[in-house]
Amino acid sequence: MKLRLVIAAATQFLASAAFAQSIAPQPTQWIVAPAFAKSNDARENISGAACAVTQPAYRACLAVNDEKKYAQLFSIDGNTIVPGTVVRLLGDNADGDPDAEGVAYSGGYFYVVGSHGLSRKKGKLQGASFLVFRIPANLKTGGAGEIAPAVQTSSRLRAALRADEHIGPFAERPLSANGANIEGIAVDGGRLYAGLRGPSVGGRAFILSANLGGVFGGGNLGATVHLLALGAGAGIRDLARVDGGLLVLAGPATEEGVPAAVFHWNPASGGLKKLSNLGGTSGKAETLLVLGQTEQNYRVLVMFDGIANGGPTEYLLPR
Repeated sequence: MKLRLVIAAATQFLASAAFAQSIAPQPTQWIVAPAFAKSNDARENISGAACAVTQPAYRACLAVNDEKKYAQLFSIDGNTIVPGTVVRLLGDNADGDPDAEGVAYSGGYFYVVGSHGLSRKKGKLQGASFLVFRIPANLKTGGAGEIAPAVQTSSRLRAALRADEHIGPFAERPLSANGANIEGIAVDGGRLYAGLRGPSVGGRAFILSANLGGVFGGGNLGATVHLLALGAGAGIRDLARVDGGLLVLAGPATEEGVPAAVFHWNPASGGLKKLSNLGGTSGKAETLLVLGQTEQNYRVLVMFDGIANGGPTEYLLPR
């Protein structure tokens, strides 16, 4: 009888834990003032954000959008995002826009990644989307205006995607046909991690990692592809570095009814843990910015595609 009670209690505990992970944490809405530059297309397509390490914190951050040739600096004041100077990534004569999908910070630089895929609206191949950008982070953050800093670019990830046995068959195919498309980036331990929205194959999504010195500098690329079991139809929408690994923002690879969720992934061990589903908005979760972490929680800011200024929303996620 006691054994049955123990089994029943254990079953109830496991069920409760699984149920707790499925509950969307209570969100807190933020504001953006003034609005992001320069057009509605840009404001409704915020696709990545990261902050440099500053004192006080959050004084030098960069947001990208997947519609224009520019990014924009911003700072954070309480629960308000304050956009500042526009940062030119490419000249007007470049081969298309970079389709910028993610941004990360490491060692004094912002890293911006293009989608490395065909344009979603017309299925065109644009050379600018196959670039990774490295931008000095010590840029002027206040006020309006526009600057064109010394931006380095690299196209070395393109060949690595084509060559991989898992991703290669989907490289440079339309996203609607499960084509390869990078949407998130993180830098940790001297390696760049690029999270792919597509393809999604057999319930698995993909992260391409490479030596940062190989992406910029001509050294050994050391490319590796990691398979993450995020579930059927799920792809990676963003990555963010935390202690002990990366947070993975997951969502639909194409148009499936896949809920947005956040996972913790440990590149060293391969361990993957679902933290929580997200809720509280009708938009597609696109950007994940870590605001803080404790032994119990991650405090994160999520921004959404299709909502003016990204609809920034704060969540407290269980670890």
